[in-house]
Order: sequence, then structure tokens, then C-alpha cells
Amino acid sequence: MRPRLTRLSILAVMSVLFLLQLLPAAAQNAPFRVYLTFEDGPTDAYTPQILDILAANGAKATFLIGGEEIAGHEYLLQREVAEGHAIVNHLWVEPGVYAGAPDEAVVESYLRTEDAIREALTPTPELLARYDAQIKMFWQPGGGAKPLPEIEGVQAITYNWNVNSDDCGWAMPPSVNLDTMEFDHAVIENVLGTPVSTGQFHNPYNAYDYGDGVVIAFHDLNRVTVRVLPVILSELRDAGASFEALPRPWDQPGTMPIRLGAAPVDGAGIEGVTVHGAAYANSNLRDEPRLGAAIVATLPVETPLTAVGRTNGWIQVAWEASSAWISADLIALKGAIPNLPKRDAAQ
Repeated sequence: MRPRLTRLSILAVMSVLFLLQLLPAAAQNAPFRVYLTFEDGPTDAYTPQILDILAANGAKATFLIGGEEIAGHEYLLQREVAEGHAIVNHLWVEPGVYAGAPDEAVVESYLRTEDAIREALTPTPELLARYDAQIKMFWQPGGGAKPLPEIEGVQAITYNWNVNSDDCGWAMPPSVNLDTMEFDHAVIENVLGTPVSTGQFHNPYNAYDYGDGVVIAFHDLNRVTVRVLPVILSELRDAGASFEALPRPWDQPGTMPIRLGAAPVDGAGIEGVTVHGAAYANSNLRDEPRLGAAIVATLPVETPLTAVGRTNGWIQVAWEASSAWISADLIALKGAIPNLPKRDAAQ
């Protein structure tokens, strides 16, 4: 687990981004698809601003629609579909349909919301047709413990999140003042750094730990989301991310592909992929991936590095004409970490 970076300022984040721009780009065709989701809208206060930010960044996203919020906000739902974003059924209202609720209540709420979504899009047949052609998706309030109950004629993908931004502040520690910029910094850390929020569904993993296909949970009813979204988009884009709308290509209707609290998949990686990085203070490079190995160099804080591989608890970095190893706890990686090729300890 990485050392915690508390109260990291947006200015500091941007300075790291500047350093990372000096590093070589990752290997071509290395996927880092990021799926941003916005829950509990649409709202007049924040959904238009989020849509504007996404449009300015050429990003697609996914909106989790609360059925009760549709009336009076039909124009926002129409705009979401028209601009290429995906729509997910988030049930009518949250109370009474959290995980463990009776199937009958969930099904009734799902169908009521589905009718309201289609009714809101009916005045524009092109948008309704676009929605009807979309694979149906379901996101249970609070996170789902099982797929959507069986409904005749409905095959939906049940989604959860990999990374929770906690932009509502529900799991923030008391040390974070939600009325100051500390809140912004903590949300950014939850997504891009060492997570600050605690609790069952706030594991010590960020978007880089999950890499390609990461699903990140936000809401479109908080002003903090609008403030931090440009920073998060900028860093992820500089790290090689593309922003797409659900569903992910490999997810199948009738399944729940993401289990809450599950650790990132640790695959073999992709040969030739590199990931940008920056060293923490007093970071030693070693000639082998183990404590006690010979120290090649000691690096000052924020030394730019290019990661080229990984093994258990260690990151291989390009160094001078060769390579060296640094403890994973001593390097901030800004890219899809699972894409890094796995190495034998002897390499």
C-alpha cells in the first residue's frame, strides 16, 4: 500500500502533470479505457456543467438515472443521449431498494424508471431509438450484491464501481473538512492517488491500479464534482486514458461483472508497455527487486521515471542504459499499471 499523500493541492497535481509531459509516451495500442459514471441525476444545478466539461474534453460517460429526477429534467436526459453518453437505470428512488431489498420492489422500481426514461425520450424518436438500441444496464443504489432480478424480456448488465470518488463525502475521515478545498483534494486522491475515504467499499486502490476498464463512481448532485472533474480528466488523459460510455465490450447481459471490494486483476501485462512515474523522497533504485540488493541510485522527490515492468511489490524502471528496480511504495505511477508486463525477479 502506498504512503498516504494527505491534502495534496490541485497545484501540486498539475505540477506533477507537467513533469509527466516530459516523459516518453507509452507503447501504442495499450488500452486504458476509463468509464466515468454520474449517479442520482439529472439535476439542473450540476448535470449541465458536467456535460459541458465532458464535451470540452471529448469524453463520453455514463449517467445513472434516478426515475424521480426525470420530471422537469427531460431536456437533460435528451441531451445526455444526444451527446453520446450512456443511460443506466438507477431505480426510482433509493430508499427501500438497496442491496438485499425484496426482488419485487426492485423490479417494480426498475420498470417504473424504464417507462419514465422512454417517455422522456419519446418526443425525439431518434433519441428513443438510440436508447432502445443500447444494451440495458442497471446500477442498484448503494451497490449491488447480485444481478438484476429476472424480468421477462429484459437482459441487463448489473454494474458496480471499481473506484468510488466519494464526492458525497459519506466515508471521508473527520480530518477532512468538507467545507474547504481539503474535500476536493481528498476526492482527487480517491481517484488518482492514495484513497483517503474509509469503509467496506473504499479499498486502497485508485484508477491506475485497476487500469483498462476501470469504472469510477461520481454523482451529478455535488459542486465538488464539477470542481475536480477537469483535473481528473486532464491527468487521466495525459496518462493515456480514453473516456468511454458503458457497457464495456467484454461485459455480458444477465451478469454482474464487478464485485464490490474486489482487488484489481493482476494479469501478465502487455510487452512493450511503459507507464509514467515519479519518485517519492529518498527513493532508492536497486539492481534487483529485493531489499538488500545493491543501490544503483538515490533519487530526490518527483524525479520523473518510466516504468517498464513489475514483479511482486516492485516496479522496474528504465535507468541510464539499463534498468533498475524501485519499491512499488516509493513510486507514483500515472498510467494503467496492469498493462505493465510482469517480470521474473531475475530480470
